[in-house]
Amino acid sequence: MNFRWILICFLLLAIQPLSFSQEGRQTNPEYFLSRINNFSHADPFVRGEAVTAIAKQVGSAVQYLLKPLVDTNDEVRKCAVIALGKIAPAGTEAIPLLTETLNDKKSEVRWCSAIALGKYKEAAVSAVPRLLVALDDTDSDVRWAAYFALTKISKESINKAPDLEGIIKTVESLTPQLINELHVPGVSICIIKNNEVAYAKQFGYADVAAQMKVDSKTIFEACSMSKPVLSFIVLQLVNQGKLDLDKPLYLYLAEEFISCDETYAKLITARMILAHTSGMPNWRKGDDETGGPIPLYFKPGTRFNYSGEGIYYLQRVVEHITNKPLDVYAKEQLFDKLGLESTSFVVTPKVARHIATGYDAVGQPKKKGNYTHANAAYTLYTTPAEYAQFITAIMNNKNAQDCSVSAPLIQEMVKHQIRVDTREVTDRPGRSLGLYSFRGLGWGIDSTITGDVIYHSGSNQTGFRCYSQFRMNEGSGIVIMANGENGSELWTRLIRKIGNW
Repeated sequence: MNFRWILICFLLLAIQPLSFSQEGRQTNPEYFLSRINNFSHADPFVRGEAVTAIAKQVGSAVQYLLKPLVDTNDEVRKCAVIALGKIAPAGTEAIPLLTETLNDKKSEVRWCSAIALGKYKEAAVSAVPRLLVALDDTDSDVRWAAYFALTKISKESINKAPDLEGIIKTVESLTPQLINELHVPGVSICIIKNNEVAYAKQFGYADVAAQMKVDSKTIFEACSMSKPVLSFIVLQLVNQGKLDLDKPLYLYLAEEFISCDETYAKLITARMILAHTSGMPNWRKGDDETGGPIPLYFKPGTRFNYSGEGIYYLQRVVEHITNKPLDVYAKEQLFDKLGLESTSFVVTPKVARHIATGYDAVGQPKKKGNYTHANAAYTLYTTPAEYAQFITAIMNNKNAQDCSVSAPLIQEMVKHQIRVDTREVTDRPGRSLGLYSFRGLGWGIDSTITGDVIYHSGSNQTGFRCYSQFRMNEGSGIVIMANGENGSELWTRLIRKIGNW
């Protein structure tokens, strides 16, 4: 009699529409299929409830989520990926399909897939090659998600530096295309490896009318890349005890400022100016050289505001301390010591012979700058190779000491002085995915997933555009100089491809 009742109870349980495993989870296919059908529901709350219900079933749900991963409906694929992310680390059999989903046409699906893979940690090591590709995704959120996943799965895979030959191949194939597309007459590029110039290449024309091609001797305006040079010179004086980074500059050379608070003028220091927190505008109304009034818009040291005017004031302080014009002092104490024969803050006979002509956005020539008076904010003339030598002097302690700047002061130069939320992190691929932007002393600094990238760009009205970056921890870097107004777009696109160097 007891046996009969047991058999009846078994049959009743067997024909129930809903059934459960020993763990109390659903095993009936209809349960899963009914909820997966809601993945395509018009109401996102209904879709969300379906995802949650499926995810609660953990491993038993995975087999039902594989088909939705390749569904033609975008929402269905996204819901399936989200559910698998919630189920992880159970359901490792889904990892191959999740990896394929990193190729999905919808960025939201790719983003969710990368996040899900990260939750599988070391079990998803097979996805690492595809996640490394995703670090170059067109969508910045997907790039971040790929970074997140790699930090959970194989953090060491992120740190592998790219191959120089591959970088060179990209430079040599992409640069001519960009020159033609953007009407930039000429470009010169140098790449640094192991603290030395490892590659130099020139493209196009220094002067179109004269059919003069860009070569290794072609000189460009470094534009705002002049500013880091002044920073180095300031640190030379700090090293000699002639200037204090945190001593108010009015004690060296007073300047007449216009501000709501008269004490502001006595707060400005060299550190503030080099980090662009002085409170000064980029430029005063009218020409800076004519000595018009300089406003202070906020309390010095409290926030970031890029200021060429501040650099020009600091230049005058340097000239007062050294009792020499900047161009003379820079040549004696920096350029000659580094062997920079084509670098000068003012036009010289050699510069005049080799300076490229600047061009506007449609390829028409512009009037040359012909700077006869130094302005540390923008008048530097140089070649990419010589500017790269300057960068190696910063990265290489031996050269830095030869120029009378100690290693601790070099570290101070590339230290985060202030976080800058008003400027976007430079768009770089792969291992140089940016996180936050900072200012050092004379340089911009992007915090990336593999360490800091130190950089500066430049743009003059004479048609020149330039860019440089380097990694202190790797001894690598790049310098790009162009003689066309669209050169900024050119270097931006190049860095978007090779900025992980």
